[in-house]
Amino acid sequence: MKLPIILNRREGIAFIGGFMGSDANIVIDNAQTKAFIGTCTASLRDANFEKLKTLLDQICSEVGSRFTLYGSNGKLRKAVIIDAIANSTCIACVAKKLSNNATSQRIDAVYRECHKLAVSILVEELCYVLSNWGYRVSFSTEANTEYGKVDVLIKLTNYRVSLQYGIKEVKVEVKTGLSLSLSQLLRYILDYTDRAVVLWRIRSRQVLVFEGSELKPLLTQFMKMIISRGKRLLESPEVPCEHITQLGNWSPTQQELQETLLDFVKAVTETLPSVIKAVAEELDINSEVKQS
Repeated sequence: MKLPIILNRREGIAFIGGFMGSDANIVIDNAQTKAFIGTCTASLRDANFEKLKTLLDQICSEVGSRFTLYGSNGKLRKAVIIDAIANSTCIACVAKKLSNNATSQRIDAVYRECHKLAVSILVEELCYVLSNWGYRVSFSTEANTEYGKVDVLIKLTNYRVSLQYGIKEVKVEVKTGLSLSLSQLLRYILDYTDRAVVLWRIRSRQVLVFEGSELKPLLTQFMKMIISRGKRLLESPEVPCEHITQLGNWSPTQQELQETLLDFVKAVTETLPSVIKAVAEELDINSEVKQS
């Protein structure tokens, strides 16, 4: 594995803590759920990695059904479930979060705009650099058109950029804030244990490369934790909780906003070349090989 490329001006990773809540009543009212919990308990100890992923999906499905956690397209909101379970050891806090009764924190829209801009800049820079190296590049929406075979396929989603070259694939996660949820990072890698994930932490001046296969031991323990805590959530008839929700609305002052934007501009400029380099190295592509 190649060593991570790190441009670090600030140290540390902030873990986003659990959500607080009040009393929650959870009753097991389904025989199938009871049977599943028993099976889950028996299978957890000796399960291999793939079996744990199956159990994780089953736990998410049961919890999603209990709390009606589905998107507008009917798809299970698995990310919401995993993050809520991972971020607190208090079952009542987890239930409160999943019930959507906890006060949510509203962040100024400027940070979402910074994220969208960073992703757009990254995509166009990748297109420009790879095209200059002699590679044919296409967005996923153009992949099946008459333009012919593509060397590098760039896919866009709401939060990440995906690049494919031959049998290799790299995910680039873009983070514009200073905090990072470890459960979120592990979720990213969980789907791509055989691929690399490049984490671009812009304002922290960090470009980190993670090989999913090397994190399998941690991912195994992470899944076991989610499954075990999800099982407790499903089988707990009543969970008292006196935690106080301390989230609220937040918006930067004029000075904070100006400082944030100026820092963002500098950070993107400083770290973008390292992101391009990390992606190219993970895909094992460069200008000399293609143009020779």
